[in-house]
Amino acid sequence: MRHSSQKVSEGLLEEIARALRSSDIEALSRIYAEDAVIEEVSSRHPPAHPNVTRGRLAILERLKNEIFRDPLSGWSRQLDATEILDGIETDDGLAFTEVRIYAAGDRVIAQHLARKENGLIGHERVVVVWDAE
Repeated sequence: MRHSSQKVSEGLLEEIARALRSSDIEALSRIYAEDAVIEEVSSRHPPAHPNVTRGRLAILERLKNEIFRDPLSGWSRQLDATEILDGIETDDGLAFTEVRIYAAGDRVIAQHLARKENGLIGHERVVVVWDAE
């Protein structure tokens, strides 16, 4: 049920899906504010020590390394498919589940929750799970 005080816009979710489908990491980085922050919690980065990335340029480098490299071995890997599930976006924020499938068959699921600042992501928390090796 939608509250009448919330205006729903799918702008950033559409941009995210388009950038992921085309493997356009630079386009993906442009949805973040210049001073944006990403906090990641995963098996490698527990809640007491999240992986924190600050600033659009650092986020761009992180996305390049995170999406196209294995997090443990550092090896390059080929992304076969991506999908955005359960996405919701309002003027103030967005939340979605991202599923990535790689050529080797492994999968990554990331749950994103972000606050917007001036139409761009200002702060994002991500919980990431990788297939076990």
